[in-house]
Amino acid sequence: MSHTPTLITNPALFVPTAAFERISTLPQRHTLPGAELMVFQFSNGYGAAVTRQLSRPEDSAFEFCVLDCMQPTPQPCFSTTVAASFLSGLSREGTEGLLMLTERLGLHPRRVQANTSLLDEEF
Repeated sequence: MSHTPTLITNPALFVPTAAFERISTLPQRHTLPGAELMVFQFSNGYGAAVTRQLSRPEDSAFEFCVLDCMQPTPQPCFSTTVAASFLSGLSREGTEGLLMLTERLGLHPRRVQANTSLLDEEF
């Protein structure tokens, strides 16, 4: 008698994968009508909002904005060398490059100020 094994998958066992291979930070993912929003927050105090338009071809499906993550809620930030505006029509590779540049920015001025304040504290 032959028995065919049944594959049972448990969603809890799936490990989230990186949205972009060269970015180690996993984003918060949000589903929007016709799009996926990924919000990255980096240790330097900056982050990025990346939207993938599902109806567009992969070579122009992405939108990108640098975020100031030192606010209670991350806010668009147009004062960095990475992007001085909201960018659209980007490829996956171009978006990944912008994410890498954002992740490598120097410390956010508020992060520097917070670190300095902590150094001045006596524990």
